[in-house]
Amino acid sequence: MLSAQQLLSTAPKRRQLRSLRQQYDLYIMDRIEHYKNSISREELLRQADEAMVDLRGDEQFLLTEVLAQTAVDEFIKKRLGIRGFESWRKSYPKLRAAQRDPTHWGLDANHLVAGLAPRIEPGDAVLVVGCGAEACAYLLAAHDGVVTFLDRDFGVVERAEHRIALESLSSTFEAVCVQFGQWLPCISGRFELVVVDAGTLSSLKPNERRVLLAELQALTAPGGLHALVPDSLGSGPEGLAGHYAAWQRESVPQSGRRTRGTQSRGALFVNPPGVIPDRRQDVRA
Repeated sequence: MLSAQQLLSTAPKRRQLRSLRQQYDLYIMDRIEHYKNSISREELLRQADEAMVDLRGDEQFLLTEVLAQTAVDEFIKKRLGIRGFESWRKSYPKLRAAQRDPTHWGLDANHLVAGLAPRIEPGDAVLVVGCGAEACAYLLAAHDGVVTFLDRDFGVVERAEHRIALESLSSTFEAVCVQFGQWLPCISGRFELVVVDAGTLSSLKPNERRVLLAELQALTAPGGLHALVPDSLGSGPEGLAGHYAAWQRESVPQSGRRTRGTQSRGALFVNPPGVIPDRRQDVRA
């Protein structure tokens, strides 16, 4: 992840993403699988029969299952009106440019994460926690961060997966249903940026909040950032600063003149450089 100084100096991006062809193939797969999961088994079998009409009578019985799978996927692809690769490739630059505009996701241009997104480099590991930061997860994926989105509501997780599939961003996005303060998945690696919804934190019991923040800190790379963003009512996370006593507080970039009563834009903390042990096994004590 670029520092603010590196961003101003227009430092080159270090890593490469998947090819457009790979991204397109994953986009197709996700759209088809989501469609299959959205209909009943009876309807899926009916459509499979319809797709197999042209294959009946084929003498290559050993290939029947493979042919059937391919035929059904092509049938669904046509039903969904999914464009071919060349058409999709030509529209890709315009689509990605639109997705990197915070307003595309319903975020204000002055949102804290809108200012952080351009600092993301291709392949940077990003963790987004809580449904109130859902739009932030989309924006960061559009900036080529490898985003893991966590929420305790399975409906929210499903919605995020569907939106990401529609936007051709699945190659850099994963959504997981968790129990905050009680259970997180086994996540490997260190995150360059962790975005946390203050509304999610405020809804937890004090011990659950302590455990969750300690786990998130243990998963953060040295020098990585924690961005605590306001909830939907604009309530700021300033009261959580005590959980970051050993971290450095970074000032939130100004976005015009602030007047009394202006809603909080959030808080930004930097994990001190150095070797930070994985404390996930100890934080529940």
